[in-house]
Amino acid sequence: MLDIQNFIGTPKIVATEIDESTMRFQMKNLPRGFGHTLGNAMRRIILAYNLGGAITGIKIKGVPHEYYVIDGVKENVVNIMLNFKKLKFTVDEKVESLQRVSQRFKGIGTYTAKNLKLPSGIEILNPEEFLFEITDASVEVNMDIRIEKGYGYYSLDYLRARGKKEESSEVNLLLIDNDFKLVDYVKYDVEEVIEDFTGSTKDTLTIEIKSDFASVSPKQMLMFAGEVLASYAKLFIFEDLYIDRSVFVEYDQLPIEREFVSEDSNLKTMPIDALPLSERTRNALIKNNILYVEDLEKKKKAELLLMKGVGKKAIDEINQALENIGKIEIG
Repeated sequence: MLDIQNFIGTPKIVATEIDESTMRFQMKNLPRGFGHTLGNAMRRIILAYNLGGAITGIKIKGVPHEYYVIDGVKENVVNIMLNFKKLKFTVDEKVESLQRVSQRFKGIGTYTAKNLKLPSGIEILNPEEFLFEITDASVEVNMDIRIEKGYGYYSLDYLRARGKKEESSEVNLLLIDNDFKLVDYVKYDVEEVIEDFTGSTKDTLTIEIKSDFASVSPKQMLMFAGEVLASYAKLFIFEDLYIDRSVFVEYDQLPIEREFVSEDSNLKTMPIDALPLSERTRNALIKNNILYVEDLEKKKKAELLLMKGVGKKAIDEINQALENIGKIEIG
């Protein structure tokens, strides 16, 4: 991190739960401009690259193509594929990223995602999604569904090209283009804060994420996006070159809290920013290059009144602040 953090404070991130599927993350003490830089990058990554599970193909026994109609099933194969396309899963990291799961459906009735028999490590996120309806008791639907763990969007062209490259094309496998998105709502906001005694500004970044599924934590999505961003940023670090690192500081070397001079310390070096003044008065003094108490002591009342933004009310406020820290009032 840049050593400016020594002056504007250590970056801190606070997570707040809004409801069961929405969280707000607020990061304070960012250098000016970093709020929009990080906020926009994180938002785009979160919306485009969620890590989840989805169905990218099904094989139904006796069905040669997607325009086929199964006797005794109310929905045609295209509609069945569209219904399976809506399903989203979480896939454990210990489970292979591509799973073929056999399913058997028999008996009159309506079938939903909760009727799927899934192996350990794969969990359906929307079990109430409708799949199809069997209207003939003699009909049995046997199928294999292909569940993949991935991110972004897998088009039909991509799935076909991948199958040819891997020489793993399956006969009568009906490919389903799909995305792995688990969130549709991400927004960020940046607030510029002027409170450093040097007059410089710093950013407060707020990111709000709403998951489409209550069991998927927005914090996991933010963390995944952070890992993606960090991994690509490392590509710009070249081992064969030297850069001046004198302006950098490690996070663990930053002070935990920003400290101001106490009453027992040298009050002359106390920054104006530490005095209990209104924002208007404090900014007026800083703009006139009065940064420390000792700068203030050198000024006469008449000199202060000539400054833009400093009036009689401000003088009274300054005198009260000086009295509170044990200093005499300005003359």
